[in-house]
Amino acid sequence: MTDKIKITESNGGKHIAIAGDINSIMASKEDTGGTYSMLEAKVFPNGGPMPHIQTREHEGFYVLDGEISFTVDGKEIIAKSGTFVNVPPNVTHSFKNKTDILAKMLIILAPGGLENLFVEVGDEVSDTTIQPSAMSEDKIKKFASLLSDYGVEIKH
Repeated sequence: MTDKIKITESNGGKHIAIAGDINSIMASKEDTGGTYSMLEAKVFPNGGPMPHIQTREHEGFYVLDGEISFTVDGKEIIAKSGTFVNVPPNVTHSFKNKTDILAKMLIILAPGGLENLFVEVGDEVSDTTIQPSAMSEDKIKKFASLLSDYGVEIKH
């Protein structure tokens, strides 16, 4: 059974730059039999996604460092280090780093698979300390064209 064990050490995983942040894939759906995936997100100042819903996944966020401002179903939650926020499917949510300091958090997606959207659209990077540039127009179009395949809807 040791072939099913997954170990990702500090600063390990596949690092994907998307929408100005870096998501490091600690465990993918392939590693967990599809049950969940886990990412470490580095959310740079002013970083974070636009309001959206996932129609399939529960998404859990655990803030490791810094402070993240979540908006969940219209309610603002200021999440400091040590705070956990769970968002069930079909709930509009977003988050933003409104500080001038890098924030880090773990993101758990159950079932797993949404991380593959980031792989399809984002850019793999080796240095996770450098804030990535904004997505190009071509990447934004590709991202938008793939959202429905992953059960994601953008909300305005």
